[in-house]
Formats: sequence, structure tokens, C-alpha cells
Amino acid sequence: MKKLILGSALLASVGAFSVSSYAADAKVITEEAAIKAALAEVGVEVLGIRFDEPDTQWDVFVRSGEQAYEVEVDAVSGKIVAAEKESLAEIQAELSGDLSHEGVAGDIDK
Repeated sequence: MKKLILGSALLASVGAFSVSSYAADAKVITEEAAIKAALAEVGVEVLGIRFDEPDTQWDVFVRSGEQAYEVEVDAVSGKIVAAEKESLAEIQAELSGDLSHEGVAGDIDK
């Protein structure tokens, strides 16, 4: 019985070593690539991201089908502050710097 347990443990450790060796030798994708693949699978595209310094948050602009959204993420806690539908034109204006986070032309976040 002891030989069976010892043999099983040895076989398991060799198998684990083989998997670890494979993972170390194989090229794996980056976290960013994994996120991109996951979002594409569910039909969400990241249009852009910017740091909103006055509010200490990240503004993440995404599109799902024909709907576009701005998701505001607290830069300290990582919690979602707000998520709102926006037009693609609004998002493009915000990302280009033509429109501020409050939607005021010329009041640009830098």
C-alpha cells in the first residue's frame, strides 16, 4: 500500500513538473491580449481610455454593438463611479480633447 501511495505521489509530481515546464517554455499571451480576446468574445470593444485628473478617475470608453458607453473608474479604489450611454461622436470628441468630461467644448482635461 505504501508503494502505491508513494508511486502515485511521484507520478503526480512528475506530471505537475511537466505542466510547469510546458508553461515556462511555451509563449503565453499577455494579460492585455487575454482581456482583448475576452471582450471581443462578448462583443465589447474598448474605444479608448484617458485619465481624468480633476476627478482622479479613469474614463474608459467602450462600444457594444451600436451602443457606446463611458465607464468612470475611481483611480484609487478601482470602483465604478458611473456608467453612461454616449454617442460615438461624443466619445470621439472627448478622446480627441475637443470636449471635456463635463461635455463643455474648450474645457479640456489635461
